[in-house]
Amino acid sequence: MKITKKGLRSLSRLMLITMITGLTYNYHLGSSVNGNRVVLANPNTKTDNLIKNNSDEIDEKIYGLSYDPYKILSYNGEKVENFVPAECSENSGKFTVIKREKKNISDSTTDISIMDSINDRTYPGAIQLANRDLIENKPNLISCERKPITISVDLPGMGEDGKKVVNSPTYSSVNSAINSLLDTWNSKYSSKYTIPTRMNYSDTMVYSKSQLSTMFGCNFKTLSKSLNIDFDSIFKGEKKAMILSYKQIFYTVSVDGPNRPSDLFGDSVTSKSLALKGVNNDNPPAYVSNVAYGRTVYVKLETTSKSSKVKAAFKALVENQDISSNAEYKDIINQSSFTATVLGGGAQKHNKVVTKDFDVIRNIIKNNSVYSPQNPGYPISYTSTFLKDNKIATVNNRTEYIETTATEYDSGKIMLDHSGAYVAQFEVTWDEVSYDKQGNEIIEHKSWSGNNSDRTAHFNTELYLKGNARNISIKAKECTGLAWEWWRTVVDAKNLPLVKERKLSIWGTTLYPRYSMEEK
Repeated sequence: MKITKKGLRSLSRLMLITMITGLTYNYHLGSSVNGNRVVLANPNTKTDNLIKNNSDEIDEKIYGLSYDPYKILSYNGEKVENFVPAECSENSGKFTVIKREKKNISDSTTDISIMDSINDRTYPGAIQLANRDLIENKPNLISCERKPITISVDLPGMGEDGKKVVNSPTYSSVNSAINSLLDTWNSKYSSKYTIPTRMNYSDTMVYSKSQLSTMFGCNFKTLSKSLNIDFDSIFKGEKKAMILSYKQIFYTVSVDGPNRPSDLFGDSVTSKSLALKGVNNDNPPAYVSNVAYGRTVYVKLETTSKSSKVKAAFKALVENQDISSNAEYKDIINQSSFTATVLGGGAQKHNKVVTKDFDVIRNIIKNNSVYSPQNPGYPISYTSTFLKDNKIATVNNRTEYIETTATEYDSGKIMLDHSGAYVAQFEVTWDEVSYDKQGNEIIEHKSWSGNNSDRTAHFNTELYLKGNARNISIKAKECTGLAWEWWRTVVDAKNLPLVKERKLSIWGTTLYPRYSMEEK
């Protein structure tokens, strides 16, 4: 077969085209050629670009979220509409008045209390949705692939030993890293340094669940059961109670803040996957930037006393004042019991102590108040920070509640005694207070049946008034025998309070009458 020059040229061109196509297909031929060397594309470039695009999209999405950080974490609790403002009862010679007043309480805090049921959602570095569930102490966790984080513990003397990188932050891996830091402290530094315990104290009289939750910044349902708070009896005025909170912080674990939101998310995470997990304007992401570890002691002081000085008596007891000379305070304390629940430290979780001796409670508060391997810290509160701008998330609570006060009034006695050298007359009047079914006050004016009757010496009598007597007036006058001043006022006392015993004595002559008034 004879091959012409023209045929050879055609065959050469075909072979060249085939070779170039093969190189392009198999080796992704680059667009530039350097001398006789062909420069091929990096096979990792596509992956790197994809990761960069994911990070940029996450940052763009989170930076672009529109929300009011104050409103997003604000909660208006109970609304009080209808209630009976006052009621009364009489039993065994005692008159009890129960008054109810609408109150409101608001609190803004960056220190969110932790209940043990949410530890796996509030560890250092955890990413949460900032919404109503966070306010109610049941935060939603964003579970996804994570980039490494650096945690540090503020135990004294550790320096660089107090930091640790957690490559894949989860509840278990972060806890393991914290335990490793604590082991280092225990073995290398505990003998050289002392940890100053930070104490936060607060107290309040008890009126409602929402009031306590707002006051102490947590969902109080778990603790109210542990402390056995009888809200129904408190509302009825049958009991009074005060709650004390002793928060003892041993150490704090913090997380280095990210330079941008995407620094917390793994390479495979996309803005779309975050949206599917709930991230939006109503549920912006936040991360747990620090957690305080220690223990919290909650104490309930409860009494059946109806005294108006219950709060003052409890305060005096807590402050360890000498109340031996105060009979009313002693009576209140004798009608009281005390319950303590301890979270953290060497105690069992929700360890409960019930006693009539407050010294037992003092010992609980005093003992185990310093960190040691035998007295470990327990997560007691945390702070969250918005990913968008690294601003601290502040929880704003507001609620209405009914403040119930029950006051018990004993019946009283008035004694009248006349031994003067003249004819005398007495006049005793008072008001009796009661309340109708709607709680409206009813005032009934009363007077003694022996008013303005002539009394000669020696005269004495006793008047018994019920506990609802108010605005007592006692007047005594004597007959002078003088035409221009036939009756002369000896004493005219108005708006006297009811006391256990009040004695008015009059004596002397028509021209020089005398009197004395004593009360017990």
